[in-house]
Amino acid sequence: MKRLTLYFLAAAGLAFAAYTTRGLNAQGPAPAAAAAPATRGTVAVFNVARVMKDFQRWQFFAATMNEERQKRGAELAKFRNQILEKEAAIRGETVATKKQQLESEMVALQRQFEDLEKSIRKEIDDKSAKHLQELFTQIRTVVERVAEVNGFQLVMAYPDAMTEEEMKSPLYYDLKLRPPAAMPFYVSPSIDITKVVVLTLNQNFAAPGPVPAVTPTGATTTSGVPATGTPMK
Repeated sequence: MKRLTLYFLAAAGLAFAAYTTRGLNAQGPAPAAAAAPATRGTVAVFNVARVMKDFQRWQFFAATMNEERQKRGAELAKFRNQILEKEAAIRGETVATKKQQLESEMVALQRQFEDLEKSIRKEIDDKSAKHLQELFTQIRTVVERVAEVNGFQLVMAYPDAMTEEEMKSPLYYDLKLRPPAAMPFYVSPSIDITKVVVLTLNQNFAAPGPVPAVTPTGATTTSGVPATGTPMK
């Protein structure tokens, strides 16, 4: 299940960002947080995979980076085609001096390709790291604010499946039986603040532009009110 793998790998990336951004403060005023029901525990959890799926700003940057990768990949493809054409010309050349010239040209093309590939990889990695750092800081800010408002003493993030299909994947069983960190086997809806985190994120950190059509899964109850509270404005 590619989607399941993507979310879990992204969650691992988020954990790395947590290490690299330790000590960062969110820019601007603290976002308004969501109030939980009167009866609650001191521990809360949220599904980080679902937050990444439903946080529209995350989806915007993910789409932006995918578009960037495709665009830069097309540049590399042109070089690959030129190298293949040069290789074909070398195989068909019978004159030694011309063949040697073609081989020199191919070596130059290969070096240009390697330099461009390295440059593109670094550029995309740098942009991705910057977006990841920003998004992590915003998620952390919201989680801390929600915890403060609701009196939670501990909030745990966990990557988990979001659909019945994903729960049937061998990757899901492997994750549950060999978790990368403390992984709850059961999460009571009464302490899961995933929906509140998503709603508060989207209210306080709007995407800077159009985002792909994304329908938040289970964002509200049948009455239209978030299961664990209402985001404060």
